[in-house]
Amino acid sequence: MLRKNFDYFVEKIPVNIHNNTKSIITAHIAIFIPEQFVIDKKLIVEEYHFVICYTTPPLATIGSKEVQFKKGSLICMAPGDEITLQSSNRSSPAKFITICVNPEFMQNIYLQMGGKGNLSFKKLDNTYSNQLLEGIEALIYEVINYEETSPLMIESLENRIVIQLLRDSNSEFTGAANRPQNFQDNVQMALKYIETYYCSNITIKDICDAIYISPPYLQKIFLESVGKTPYQYIMECRHRKAKEMLETTDDSIEEIARQCGFVNSSHFSTTFKQKEGVSPLVYRKSASGDKIGNLA
Repeated sequence: MLRKNFDYFVEKIPVNIHNNTKSIITAHIAIFIPEQFVIDKKLIVEEYHFVICYTTPPLATIGSKEVQFKKGSLICMAPGDEITLQSSNRSSPAKFITICVNPEFMQNIYLQMGGKGNLSFKKLDNTYSNQLLEGIEALIYEVINYEETSPLMIESLENRIVIQLLRDSNSEFTGAANRPQNFQDNVQMALKYIETYYCSNITIKDICDAIYISPPYLQKIFLESVGKTPYQYIMECRHRKAKEMLETTDDSIEEIARQCGFVNSSHFSTTFKQKEGVSPLVYRKSASGDKIGNLA
């Protein structure tokens, strides 16, 4: 049985890592943002356990199977699953978020959404959506600023995050019933998938697996219908969101690149300048100047 406030999980994090880990814990959800991975230490999860990978993590052993997750992965595990991250010679930074969800809370929402039996995941490796990131950001903001005075809002955000986790994990009720039936359905489903998951490291294969068609067929019908390739549309979505963030937030260039699905800040700056003719920093200063001018 899960201990109160996810104590069991906190106790498994080495002290040196825990001291540098940002934690947000509510009645049913715990969010951890560490600065490094826990290596060579087996974890048997007691809750529904999710990891959003902003960078490629070390090779993992889950049960008796070795799995290499990638940047953009949403790792989905159920109570009783075992995971060990293996040591690696790579020196790349660890950027990820761990989300723990109370089993009874998640199972209850799963059943309310039309699921049957006990919740399990078809795949360990899925793709996270921008909607999930926005839900997590909203919960963190609410807890930091209004924790004691807004239990109703916090509960609604817990529900929002769990529902999005169920959608992103491709749980059973999101599958066959949503299969596209014709040419236009295929294109619309591809557009919807891209607009939902562009912030992750999605591939053409990911899109095709989600809508049950082959990559060559998708490339053909997408170009004919939309006038651009799926990859071009993915980059368009990323660019549009990046412009919005440059205009409306103070987030760093690195953070915007990460949240919008670019490989890194250099990739973001290069592609942005190719499209806009100026660097992200110059664009931000220009947008800020326009706002000041409009207020004058």
